[in-house]
Amino acid sequence: MSLRTAEHMLVTSYDDEGRARTSLEQLVPVADGQVGYWLADDRGVRERFPDDCVVSVRAATSRGKPVIEEPVVEGRASVLSEGPVYEQIKAAVGDKYPSRSWLSSAVDKTKEIFGGRTPECAVLIHLLG
Repeated sequence: MSLRTAEHMLVTSYDDEGRARTSLEQLVPVADGQVGYWLADDRGVRERFPDDCVVSVRAATSRGKPVIEEPVVEGRASVLSEGPVYEQIKAAVGDKYPSRSWLSSAVDKTKEIFGGRTPECAVLIHLLG
């Protein structure tokens, strides 16, 4: 298994004071040395991933346990809300994880009905290792 073929990954970002925040994400390969994931709601994402912030990425099980045979890889994350790479990530996530995409879209539509529009985004990670 590698990050480009793993179903899930743990993404850890670090704030200005060095505190770590980890989330379990479903990834898709984008291009050589890049992976990404799509989110139906971008609230808090831009604060978590300021331009080209350092992240660590590790293959994981669907329950969020790291695959210890796989290394932790450093990367640089950026948030996209439009453009061809954004569209590629969103489409790839929809193809690879149809139930997740449907559920995320349904939850987002419900939020819009009761609280306004929540913009979508994609997180692109340039793997450095």
